[in-house]
Amino acid sequence: MAKKNREQVKGFDSSSLDAFQRSFRAVLDDQAEHPEKYDFLTKETVGNPLTLGPRVLTPEEWAAKQTTRASAAADTWLANVKRPRKDPVDAALKANDKRKDKLAQAEKDKKWEKAMAKVSHDEMYSTIDKVGASGYRAGVEARTGKITRVYKELQPMVAALAGSIDAMPQATDADREKRLLAARRGMIEIGKKRTA
Repeated sequence: MAKKNREQVKGFDSSSLDAFQRSFRAVLDDQAEHPEKYDFLTKETVGNPLTLGPRVLTPEEWAAKQTTRASAAADTWLANVKRPRKDPVDAALKANDKRKDKLAQAEKDKKWEKAMAKVSHDEMYSTIDKVGASGYRAGVEARTGKITRVYKELQPMVAALAGSIDAMPQATDADREKRLLAARRGMIEIGKKRTA
């Protein structure tokens, strides 16, 4: 049985990348309907004299391997981030057309909606608990310079908006409602000015 299934997995058309892609898509569809046919790929093969491990690690082994390696590489990550091979801001700007293309394709494929539908509340809150208040605090404190820079940009514009609203009448409910709407529209204009 396992041999037959191996032939089905390996026997698809790989004469071109397009053919491979079509054939593999069919395999994925078949696997979704008949997962038992592909079990052999994730199970040990007991043999004589050698027992072979699964073709792909178990989810638990795979996750443990990734997290252990990522944790061990933290110092290397920090060193490399601080000495990049190219200017990250310049590289991001040069890749803007690629970003827009990928974003348009993601919107077309509804990737965000599909990803959100898979969010697990248990996983989300478990992660939050593990990061904890100290992780949040450290993240905010590490961004103090950026936060200060943003407020330095905002402060004079918000002051100008406040001064403009102060000059508006406030005697009636209609006046006060107009002031509230003016504040909202003013903040929208500030947002546009900052991103112009």
